[in-house]
Amino acid sequence: MKTIYQVKILVRFKRKYLLLKKVKDIHPDHVGGWEVPGGKIKENEEPIKASLREIREETGLKCTIIAELKFLELEKDKISTKTHVYLAESDTDKVVLSEEHSDYTWVNCEEIGKIENVIYKDLLMQYVRDAEKR
Repeated sequence: MKTIYQVKILVRFKRKYLLLKKVKDIHPDHVGGWEVPGGKIKENEEPIKASLREIREETGLKCTIIAELKFLELEKDKISTKTHVYLAESDTDKVVLSEEHSDYTWVNCEEIGKIENVIYKDLLMQYVRDAEKR
């Protein structure tokens, strides 16, 4: 089984969270789905630095990490992902997308529940509910 070490970041601006629409993914059924910013941790890179790098690369945003949320381990299609999850605050909602995503939206937890094709929707909503307490 292949193992991927990665980060995912709930980026918050004025009580809304950023979702990005995927253009490509190692899981074909995730293409076109909505997710939070994130990506692989480079060799010898600290997870928190990887988070800030991924946010900049995927959105152009400069954020402040507020908290580390619950560590996440998933297995799908013989790929194990080990994920550091962070909550970050942005001082703007002006996103500049990378080639990895085709669209973005700022949503609250209730709105996430109404969007079609959110990757791991129930799990994301749990993380957002946890973030709301911070």
